[in-house]
Amino acid sequence: MTQANFNFLSNGGELGELMRAKAWHASPLGPTAQWPALLKSTIRLILNSRHPMFLWWGPDLIQFYNDAYRHTMGAERHPQALGAPGRQCWEEIWPIIGPQIELVMAGQGSTWNEDQLVPVTRHGRREDVWWTYGHSPIEDQDGVQGVLVVCNDVTQQHRAKAELEQMNRALVEQIRQRELAQEHEAIQTAQRLQAEHNLHAQREAEGERLRVLFEQAHGFMCILRGPNHVFEFANAAYLRLVGARDLVGKSVREALPNIAGQGVYELLDQVYSSGEAYKAADLQSNLRRAPGAAPEYAYLDFVYQPIHIGGQVSGIFVQGYDATERTMARQALQRSELRLREGMKAAGMAIWDWDLATDQVTFSDNAPELFGATWGSMPEVWRAMVPEDLCNLEHERQAAIACIGSYGDIVRMVRPDNGQLVWLQVRATVVADAHGKPTCIRGVSIDISARKRAEESLREVSRHKDEFLAMLSHELRNPLAPIRSAAHLLGMAPDNVARVKQSSIIIERQVNHMTSLINDLLDVSRVNTGLVTLDKQVIDIHQVVIESLEQTQPLMNERNHLLKVQAPAEGQVSVLGDRKRLVQVLTNLLHNSAKYTPPGGQITLTVSHHAGMVELHVSDNGIGVDAELMPHIFELFTQEKRSSDRAQGGLGLGLALVRSLVLLHGGHVTVASEGPGQGATFSVYLQRHQQRAAASVDAPGLLREPGAALRLMVVDDNKDAARAMAMLLELEGHTVTVEHEPQRALETAAQFCPDVCLLDIGLPGMDGYELARRLRGSGPTAAATLIALTGYGNKYGRETSVSAGFDFYFVKPARTDELIAVLAGIHPARLPERRLQQRA
Repeated sequence: MTQANFNFLSNGGELGELMRAKAWHASPLGPTAQWPALLKSTIRLILNSRHPMFLWWGPDLIQFYNDAYRHTMGAERHPQALGAPGRQCWEEIWPIIGPQIELVMAGQGSTWNEDQLVPVTRHGRREDVWWTYGHSPIEDQDGVQGVLVVCNDVTQQHRAKAELEQMNRALVEQIRQRELAQEHEAIQTAQRLQAEHNLHAQREAEGERLRVLFEQAHGFMCILRGPNHVFEFANAAYLRLVGARDLVGKSVREALPNIAGQGVYELLDQVYSSGEAYKAADLQSNLRRAPGAAPEYAYLDFVYQPIHIGGQVSGIFVQGYDATERTMARQALQRSELRLREGMKAAGMAIWDWDLATDQVTFSDNAPELFGATWGSMPEVWRAMVPEDLCNLEHERQAAIACIGSYGDIVRMVRPDNGQLVWLQVRATVVADAHGKPTCIRGVSIDISARKRAEESLREVSRHKDEFLAMLSHELRNPLAPIRSAAHLLGMAPDNVARVKQSSIIIERQVNHMTSLINDLLDVSRVNTGLVTLDKQVIDIHQVVIESLEQTQPLMNERNHLLKVQAPAEGQVSVLGDRKRLVQVLTNLLHNSAKYTPPGGQITLTVSHHAGMVELHVSDNGIGVDAELMPHIFELFTQEKRSSDRAQGGLGLGLALVRSLVLLHGGHVTVASEGPGQGATFSVYLQRHQQRAAASVDAPGLLREPGAALRLMVVDDNKDAARAMAMLLELEGHTVTVEHEPQRALETAAQFCPDVCLLDIGLPGMDGYELARRLRGSGPTAAATLIALTGYGNKYGRETSVSAGFDFYFVKPARTDELIAVLAGIHPARLPERRLQQRA
């Protein structure tokens, strides 16, 4: 990066050269390479500015300044002041500037002084010097590190003003004298005429002197006469501002045509007609200092003062300052502060300051986003924290207060706005006053909830992996015992044909079992590492069903299961896929149901198709799936007992392999169960392969009449289930939007205005019942049809759904034909008018 070669002391004139030559390693700041980035960037700003600027840095107030300021110091302090402590250098004026510096360093804001008398010794004598200056904090996340002074030596302006006031008083006195002379005109005509002549000459001289003073003024000035604003006078600063050109005798519109369109002409007209002054500060202007030159942006402070003569406005006096450097410095500071705020927001970090005397606490602006609230006192904060963590943190804090040190800990708090648990890493430092008494604690709180969740997830994965490895060891060792026994029997009686045959059968059966286990492991590994390539062809789903049933029928017969199959006839439904892998998917699901359904149980295989989707549902009345296992049932290293023993065997990789293979086919797989002992249904959704000639027959959803399509919103935290549902509904001709979080669903519904909302009940943060109530209470969705989708079907759930405002209730997996039939009976009547009213 270019920052590594950045030389903040380059250029800078005489002071830049002095700073580069100075032996900083012997100073409290140490070598320049170790200086903080904030100090470097501030020094760079000072050296590149042509405006007098001065910097006090650190506890010792080490001094820096630029060439523009060096001319105001005198040989008594320059160059010795560079790098010296502030108070030592400015002892004679410390009673004036010291309190202001201390105020800024204490983080209590900035100061500004205009036309301030600060007597200093320079050029060998004590001088009365008037200054316009301001002290501004240079700060970072650790607080105020230094004080930046932007100043002007306005002694000349002050004296000019004083002289002007003196001249005005003299002028008044002259007028009074003239009036006295006029009263004696009859007696002393000659003296009066002479006095008038002298007075005229004096006024001319005074006017010329005023012009000279105006010419020398630091700010720009000009005098405009008449309604056309003709230039009568413009000082050197004004000519520098607008570019050297002939102005006197020309109107503003004639002399400065390049400022047209910026409102200057209109403002002058307004001041002249109204007789009221106009003041502006930091007004941005577009200036061309020479014909054909590129435009330059400047920030100006100025006043348009009407000139009244005889009760009438005769002209306008214009006076102001070029504030470009000051404004740019302030804007740079504001951008720096904005970057700091954005960085804190991105890092999930909030800064706080706790006054120990009052228990008042002040947080950075991003605290509500991080904590879900903002507090004014520390007891309010404590009420949101977990008591156990609060006790630990209090112990650390007391120890830090005792030694005026720092402390830190990881704590938990409950957000007041949504009740979510937040993990915070707290780091703080105790700040003491000059007497060593603790006065406040400044700290930072960082949201590490994501890290904590990741750590917990890793621990959970590790636990599942350990359990899986233990189970793998168990399953691979089990066949070894009968194999060893059979081998022993063969060695004992090699000539016993019956025993040899029986032993061979045992060895073959156990080897086949081990081969099956190893093949499952290899399949999962190949799929997860992307080594499986699908041999996609147009496959008749009927053949997939037949082959799967052939492989699983022996196990079902052995366990005396009743198998019911509802599938399309041969040649009716096709998919584009790998026949071997699709048979493997369906076989694993049927085998899974057979294992976890007690003998004599019932297993149902249902294959249906709607529009462009093929659905395979394997249902059983077996032991069911626990709610805690449901979200993880398709994951690797996730195995939970579905019965009281290990009689079923296997590694539990079948379902993980099913999901991976279905995803490779562009489909989705879901599971639904009403709980332990209530059976389970595994569903696979695949894209149907449509022949062009049959498209018009096999896709009834595409023949929906215009106006019958609905705007649907699906809300389900299971992304696969939501995506599969959306694909199915879109193929039916509907417009579908999907959300996974309740709060986002409310926001989307207000804009999308759905006709129908299909809501999962088990949503995070806010269940489907509460979401339904809020949708019913919102104008855009008050009349929408609400459909509940849940994996747990019972009377209580249905009654609660009705009371929450649901119109229909489906148990997952919802029968597609029934859902489509319900949607077909819903009409989007008058919804366009409702949306139009909502937008209005």
